[in-house]
Amino acid sequence: MGNFDIKNLPELAVIGWPLLKTFSPPMQNAALKELQIPWRYEPIPVPQEELKEFFHLASQKMVGFNVTMPHKGDAYKFCDTVDDFAQKSLSVNTVVFERKDGKTLIKGYNTDAPGLLKSLSKRAKEDFKSDVAVIFGAGGAAAGCAAALAFSGTTRIALVNRNVEKAKNMADNLKTKFDGVEFLALGVEEKEKISETLKDSQLIVSCIPEKGAYLYEEFLQTTGKTGKIYCDLSYGENPGRLFKKAAKEGFITVSGLEVLLWQGVFAFEIFTGKKAPADVMRKALESIAGSWWF
Repeated sequence: MGNFDIKNLPELAVIGWPLLKTFSPPMQNAALKELQIPWRYEPIPVPQEELKEFFHLASQKMVGFNVTMPHKGDAYKFCDTVDDFAQKSLSVNTVVFERKDGKTLIKGYNTDAPGLLKSLSKRAKEDFKSDVAVIFGAGGAAAGCAAALAFSGTTRIALVNRNVEKAKNMADNLKTKFDGVEFLALGVEEKEKISETLKDSQLIVSCIPEKGAYLYEEFLQTTGKTGKIYCDLSYGENPGRLFKKAAKEGFITVSGLEVLLWQGVFAFEIFTGKKAPADVMRKALESIAGSWWF
């Protein structure tokens, strides 16, 4: 398994590829320290071709790990059991190993979904609900967001993606999971259809990496409506291109750091079985990125 020695694996980790940036370790380690849990949480870059082997290696030593791009869909396939959000979205971002009677059960969860809903409710200052929503992207994070919104009562969800076939496949899968919810797949070139859908939507969620933001910038217009929310799952030390455009256009903005915080809170509680110190985790993120995001 590449450069990994089973003896040196931490109890917890976040895996992805190439995993150039992640704020999860300082946030999770701050929580572990606060509760005096003697575990380590580290970033581990795992190439696609080594993912299956990593699961095997990790199952022998680790408590669990978080999963980020591009492995959320494949992680789902390696789990023995999954929670409702993961089952609906075919996407896992939290893995825990349960060992009993000499056997190891791989349990998968999707905390992106409840993390998103918690973030939206915090920003809206009430339980969040939008009848129509638009999601930029069609990867694992987008699937989790779509499932979360469908669970919350959204009845029409449009998936806008550069690769429209990928969006169609996701929409087709989601249609089999949720009765009474309309899922649309639109390519970024279908500008009129996107604009019409956006007129009815109270929420836009972007699951697009910063490098692809320019393809979606023109769609961020409130069309005169107040109270529209823009949530950006990408994050960094400073607001991204789409986040800044949304704020300028008058959207209520929700940063990916807020979503990261709450999905991390839920993941921590799954890992440890203890109530997460959310304020400590928020302060850890603030020490890295400042306070612009809340």
